[in-house]
Amino acid sequence: MKTSGTQLNAKARCISFVLIMMLIMALTLNMGTYDAYALSVPKITIDAASLKADSADNIVITGTVSRSKGQAINLLAADGETVLAQTTAGTGDGSSTFKLSVPAKYANDHMSGTGSFSVYVQSQAVKGLAASKKAEANVVVRIQKSQTITAPSSITLTNLRTSDVIKAKASSGLKLTYKSSNSQVVTVKSNGEIKRKKNGKATITITQAGNNNYSPATKTVQVTCRKSTKQEQIDGAVAWAIKIANDNSFTYGTGSGAHHNGCYFCGTNYGPRKYMKPSKKYRKTYCCNPFVHAAYAHGAQHPKMLKYCRKASAIDMTKASYYRFGCWKCVGKPAYKNLQKGDVLVKSTHVAMYIGKGKMVEASGGNWSASSIAVKKMSKSRYNGFTYVMRYTGY
Repeated sequence: MKTSGTQLNAKARCISFVLIMMLIMALTLNMGTYDAYALSVPKITIDAASLKADSADNIVITGTVSRSKGQAINLLAADGETVLAQTTAGTGDGSSTFKLSVPAKYANDHMSGTGSFSVYVQSQAVKGLAASKKAEANVVVRIQKSQTITAPSSITLTNLRTSDVIKAKASSGLKLTYKSSNSQVVTVKSNGEIKRKKNGKATITITQAGNNNYSPATKTVQVTCRKSTKQEQIDGAVAWAIKIANDNSFTYGTGSGAHHNGCYFCGTNYGPRKYMKPSKKYRKTYCCNPFVHAAYAHGAQHPKMLKYCRKASAIDMTKASYYRFGCWKCVGKPAYKNLQKGDVLVKSTHVAMYIGKGKMVEASGGNWSASSIAVKKMSKSRYNGFTYVMRYTGY
């Protein structure tokens, strides 16, 4: 059958329409795939958008990029263009972590007066993500210098040394704070002063919180509170005696002018006014035996000797007066070289304390001068004048 030209044109137009529609559908499908792909924009998450570091030599920025696809992760300067460092994300569709190091030179060159600078972390689209947008995150880096706290590692408090001040200092010069782990054992003040409450152990934590320029710092001090040892008691008695001897306001006093067995710190050595020298009140006086007694009562804090000191009933020149306190023994007359620190040398008219290294401390002279209570050299011949030695045994 013969086909007319009109029919051929209609058929051609139909075929063309179908081809065009097929082409449109193909393009639509492709564009749809492209758009769907492009909408999946990579996302960057920074672990610390405000980063603090103690040195410009080791600043590392870490984070995660989603839909990694092997894209490049750039570290950009504050101008948003200069690449300071670069790494590559994982090649999968999921997320991958990254790490970028800030060049120390850049950090030092771009540090502001407050010790901070900014950088940018940016994803760079690669093949397969050509239609994706760049993801970008700002990171503020603050350099904080490290600081240290110097302080003793441990301190011991006893019934003789009931308080102390922790000598602590931060290298930054900033103020420190103190805290006790057990205030029932030891308390601490804001200036570092510690005070013993009872026997036990506690930790004092010293803290410097830091600021924009310095990172925080801590230091601990172990404090032990305990009873004093015998040697500490002897050392305390000797130190007390030397202190009084070096205080020129203390003088020697005898008879009614000052109670023979009295103690200035117990308020028991003030004799009748009529026996005092004109215009003088010799309250700060000691005779030989109450001086030694007071040294162990106040310096060693022996409880029974302190009780008797307050009653103006001190040791005298007899062994029995020492024995009643339960902390003395007679060691006879040891060789001069065998004398020990704190030994009390006794004869019928005088007592003195040996303080070691060939020296003694005593209250003697029978006059009101300050030199009457003094530290003196004890020669062998002087030692020979004493009858026996009493040695302290502690409590």
